Amino acid sequence: MTAGVGFSFRHFVALVVPLALGGWVGWCIAPAFAVAQRENTLFALLAGVIALGSLLAGFMVTLMLFTGRIENASALTLEELEAYTDRIKFLLSSQAQTLFASVLSAAFAVAWLCFYALQLDEVAQRIAGAGCFGFTFVALLRCVLVPLQIYEIHEASLDDALSDRREQERAKFKPQG
Repeated sequence: MTAGVGFSFRHFVALVVPLALGGWVGWCIAPAFAVAQRENTLFALLAGVIALGSLLAGFMVTLMLFTGRIENASALTLEELEAYTDRIKFLLSSQAQTLFASVLSAAFAVAWLCFYALQLDEVAQRIAGAGCFGFTFVALLRCVLVPLQIYEIHEASLDDALSDRREQERAKFKPQG
């Protein structure tokens, strides 16, 4: 599930398509902020992107710490542990991509501010704007998945608890000998 070309390709496409869409928007919008009358708007926008990227990065790190835990791993059968491990690896991979997109979003926002302050040419500012918008778009889209991932983690734990309880009940009422 978490290995192979199919998995890697799906994750690559899920990263590249929103990155390209956001990057295109950033490339098109960046020149509009280069005018002096838009300076405050640019600073406010990039401050918001930096704050959002930082907030999302912190949240993702915390979520990844909790996602990676397997309670009562020794009580699981090998098959259950393998299935659970595959599910967790998938979630961690997705969360890591969101974390990296959040950090890169903030980094490109800082770069864009620096390029603007240094009065670098329009191409450099457009590249920074494209990166900023692209990674922000990726991070925001991937954040939509977070509630589903949290649900999946809890669902798996609850399903495992129910399965264990069913086995205990069956063993209790199973005829002896």
